[in-house]
Amino acid sequence: MIDDTRTFPRVLAYCLTGLTLFLALGDLVLIRIVQDIRPPHYSLYSELFAYASGFVIIPILMYLATKYSSLKLFAVTYYNLTMGILLLTFSDINSPFTPLWSIMILFSSIYYGWKGFIGSCSILIAVAIAYVAIYYKELYPEPSIYIFLSSCVIVMTFLMSYLFVRIIMSSHKKNRDLVNAQRSELLQVNRLNTLLNSISDAVMTLNRYGRVTSQNAAAQVFFDTNESLIGYDIDKKLILKDGDNKEVSIRNLIEAVKSSSLRDDLSVGNGPDTRHLSLQIARIRSTYGDNEEYGVVLIIRDITKQKTLEDEKDEFISVTSHELRTPVAIAEGSLSNFLLMQERGVPQSKLIEAAETAHKQIIYLAQMINDLSTLSRAERGVGDDVEPINVNELMYNLFSKYTPEAEDKGLKLNLDTEHHLPEIETSRLYLEEILQNFITNAIKYTKEGSVTFGAEKESEGYIRFYVKDTGIGMSKPDMQHIFEKFYRSEDYRTRETSGTGLGLYVVEKLAAKLGTDIKVSSRLNVGSSFSFVVALKSHKLKKIEDKAAKVAQIQQVEVEPEPEETPEAVS
Repeated sequence: MIDDTRTFPRVLAYCLTGLTLFLALGDLVLIRIVQDIRPPHYSLYSELFAYASGFVIIPILMYLATKYSSLKLFAVTYYNLTMGILLLTFSDINSPFTPLWSIMILFSSIYYGWKGFIGSCSILIAVAIAYVAIYYKELYPEPSIYIFLSSCVIVMTFLMSYLFVRIIMSSHKKNRDLVNAQRSELLQVNRLNTLLNSISDAVMTLNRYGRVTSQNAAAQVFFDTNESLIGYDIDKKLILKDGDNKEVSIRNLIEAVKSSSLRDDLSVGNGPDTRHLSLQIARIRSTYGDNEEYGVVLIIRDITKQKTLEDEKDEFISVTSHELRTPVAIAEGSLSNFLLMQERGVPQSKLIEAAETAHKQIIYLAQMINDLSTLSRAERGVGDDVEPINVNELMYNLFSKYTPEAEDKGLKLNLDTEHHLPEIETSRLYLEEILQNFITNAIKYTKEGSVTFGAEKESEGYIRFYVKDTGIGMSKPDMQHIFEKFYRSEDYRTRETSGTGLGLYVVEKLAAKLGTDIKVSSRLNVGSSFSFVVALKSHKLKKIEDKAAKVAQIQQVEVEPEPEETPEAVS
């Protein structure tokens, strides 16, 4: 058992210093003031040693031992030797003061364990032997009896000291084990808190009355507060509603749960601020088999985005199945009529009309499937690969591709592109899909006039693409819905042409993949204009390059050598 303290505590140093001062003052009173009462083995040297140790050396050593741990052993040893010399010269081995040596043994044992115990006991034995050897002829009663009595006193001192040391050591060991257990428990608590705080879901423990007893950091984020939630009534802090818009009490859920339960039909807030939640509640029970309940663990997960995606998915499937049902039914009916009319020998013109009707619906289905396929590839990131694109070459290829289609409708297709535009690095698939959609829509909804598309420098590092037409245009109400899936204007001129209503919805998704927005301007019977801006380098490449530049800058700062000292600076 060695004390963990690096230096003496001041209280102990003051007590030991006070004890030696008291002994030195006692010697001074007895020797110099009373004079008639002098120790039996008094000498001037022992008197001077007592004054020097009591008034100077021990106070200095005790003070230094409170400052420097290296002097602690020297101070303990010198204190034991001083007490031994004083016992040898100013007292008697067979005296009532000898058992007080147990204080020295106890003091040495506290700081140096059994080594201190043995060392202090050895000093006492050495003092006793020296006393008997020096004053053998003066021993009273006769030497053998004196030695026996002194041995009994010393043995009793050792036994009493051993008993005290064992008690203190045992107590110290228990305290040490308790401190280690507390440290281990604190470490486990810190690890548990670290684990809980790293969870993105709000985790809280509640007592049986629904009050918060602990929390993690995500719980404060969920409730948008920096204050502790401990002590709050959860029903007052979190007002829940179920799918029927009825309030749900968490305390009632706690009372109803047996082991664990999960509810994902709850929400909080109203209108656009509504958040859909998933609540998981689990009972906390003692691990010692006493069946006492300590409340519950409540895990709150925000599933608003998941719910929204599920609703959109369900709506998309419902609308898609509805949109597919009509052309499939028309195509099936037309083909059935075609076969029936062929059996009955109906004129060929009727057969051709039925076949053309079925063919148009099949083309419509093919367009819808193509749009859905494009949307699926964009969602899966199939076309995310970035490559350098020659803008002038791309625009010329689109012009060559759609010129025959425009001429068939009697329209003039114009290419208005600046010469020698710089290359851009982006997804070719997404860029071409957007431009093709705008061009085909412009040709489709323009009965006369022209369609113009092109590209130009928008600003440093950006190129603007645009498509303009002189077609039927759009009303303001229609412009608010054109990017919605399966939306088609009620304008009869729009209904004259086939379309899936998915084109612009897909375009908006692809534009988001390119990191840009679509700008639209249109007037009824005047025409429409669609444009978007693309950076010369993809926004993904920019993020990667910016991150790499920051890392390189940090590394450069870390390895940058210190400027060498010039001879002038050294001098």
